[in-house]
Amino acid sequence: MMSTELDNIIINYSNTMLNLLRKSIQIESKSGNEGNFVKFIESWASEQKIKSDLFEVEVADMYNFYPAVPKHLLLKGRPALVLTIQGNGKGKSIIFNAHSDTVSEGIIENWNSGPFSGDYVNGIIFGLGACDTKGPLIAALWAMSVLNKIVPTIDCGDIMLELIPGEEDSVGLGTLGSIKRGYKADAAIILEPTENIPRCASRGGLRFSITATGKAIHGTVKWNGKDAIGSIRKVLDSLDKLEKEWNDRNSDDLFEPYPIARPITVDKVYGGEWQGMICDICKCEGYFELLPEDDINMWSKKFASALLTMLPDEDLDIVFSETYFGHRTSPDSELCRCVESVLNNSNEMLQLVKWSGFNSGCESGVRASLQKTPTLVWGPGSVRHAHSANEQIAFKDVQLCAKLFIETALKWIQKP
Repeated sequence: MMSTELDNIIINYSNTMLNLLRKSIQIESKSGNEGNFVKFIESWASEQKIKSDLFEVEVADMYNFYPAVPKHLLLKGRPALVLTIQGNGKGKSIIFNAHSDTVSEGIIENWNSGPFSGDYVNGIIFGLGACDTKGPLIAALWAMSVLNKIVPTIDCGDIMLELIPGEEDSVGLGTLGSIKRGYKADAAIILEPTENIPRCASRGGLRFSITATGKAIHGTVKWNGKDAIGSIRKVLDSLDKLEKEWNDRNSDDLFEPYPIARPITVDKVYGGEWQGMICDICKCEGYFELLPEDDINMWSKKFASALLTMLPDEDLDIVFSETYFGHRTSPDSELCRCVESVLNNSNEMLQLVKWSGFNSGCESGVRASLQKTPTLVWGPGSVRHAHSANEQIAFKDVQLCAKLFIETALKWIQKP
């Protein structure tokens, strides 16, 4: 298919897909409440006559074949959806992966027009999930709607899209459920905001919880107690020191562009119940994000040991409530060469100078580790706008990514 012909087809879908993205943002789908949004996407797929499979993820026996430890909300009532465009089997398959959930909207007053407005102003769409990851999802759905008309006319493999719950509260669990359901592909594209530049690696990580125990006593004689808040203050300082100590940016060339090799981010601190007394229990929680080939078990032990060694006089309990694997697909792989070819032949000035990793954890590690699936993280929008008030995405970037997804899928699924 000629590029100009494809451009015209994509443009014909523009208003439809713009409205689909705005409506997607207007349907609240924070972690634990994804159901209505997923059913909305299923309804769209039905109108497009794309085969759909709506199901709930079963957790009971997942631990038997996946070694990560998931921290999660209950999954009942949080459906997963897999859309399939079936080829004739004479080619390779590809699967797109998006998560249906978003984080919380935070302080409502910080939003200019509300987290669920879906406002469209000067080419920018605003709202919770706009770039993380409803914009990338719509780019893939846009591609699916076009490919659904092309696939019956060519020899090729299947194209799938899985929309899974719980990425924001339990990385990997939804994708694991899709794998248990029987879905597998020859390549995977994880839909996340990467500024339309594909990334061939992603981070693994650990979610930690550190509890400091002190001794409560009246504030006027606090020297006779032990302040747990003060203990957590020392923990926070120590975590900053460890992040600097472990900032070996030469460990992985795919992550060398980022200023921190192994980020340690505290996202919760809480403690104290009564005024006028020394706090006896204080806790902090956060993420310790690793490089793809870091040994998670080794680094969890190293993290705990280092912290306890640095603070021998503190009564600390360190628990890892969630782990997730990163991934690394070789830049020399067939998938990366396929995408390079698409980018280099496009007229969009997106030629890759150098492959790099996605500077976060995401769903990529599950298929890459269990099924050895070549995997890329790719989508419109920027992480700079994710998880923040006035989250946004440029619609022209969604449109461009849809085109690149179509060209990549067509090049990948057809038999050489």
